[in-house]
Amino acid sequence: MPFTVPWKSEIRGQTLAIFLPQPYRALGWAPLGGGWRRAQLIVNHQISLNDRVATQSPQPYLGRVVRSLGVNPRHAVAMMTGAQIKRAASTTEKRGDTIVTAWCTAGCSNALRVGDMASVEVTAPGTINLIVLIGQPLTEAAMVEAIQIATEARVAALFAARVKSVRSGKRATGTGTDCIVVAAPEKSPVHFYCGKHTRLGELIGRAAYRSCARSLAQRS
Repeated sequence: MPFTVPWKSEIRGQTLAIFLPQPYRALGWAPLGGGWRRAQLIVNHQISLNDRVATQSPQPYLGRVVRSLGVNPRHAVAMMTGAQIKRAASTTEKRGDTIVTAWCTAGCSNALRVGDMASVEVTAPGTINLIVLIGQPLTEAAMVEAIQIATEARVAALFAARVKSVRSGKRATGTGTDCIVVAAPEKSPVHFYCGKHTRLGELIGRAAYRSCARSLAQRS
């Protein structure tokens, strides 16, 4: 049976913009709005791999991108990617009144396995960005747990795709510059936990895994 999602997403040029129906509480480590942020907009913006303005001054650069979308940067979360934004993959999972959507862009030229030797001085461009929106409010603890579930999903998708670390040659668990953002409405919490045994944990994991798997399958 068809259903509608409460958020609106669109690609404008090199930008995936996700407009929220009300202020959401977001958590992640995006260059703009990292940490806890009250957000009306979440952005994943594609940059050219030699864009030194973007890579050396990401906050003001992304601030300009957000302003071009009509939103104050203080009310947005924004990340950057070298992957093609038109290949962003999204998956929505719903059961009852619980709904989750995940978007992923994946580039693996910078693929690493957790614990690999540091490579900051020789890093190649490539990142996996993952955005997860949850239709019901969570406690702060559950938001942190949602990040963990999304991370496990990314690792599982990388293992299924047999991506190897460019540093050690072992199975990659991510890249050196991955970013994850989760967001949910600002209301009295409905979910206090979202472990893998819960319905919400199942939906977060499935949406994140499927969006990552689809994006990895499209990478050049």
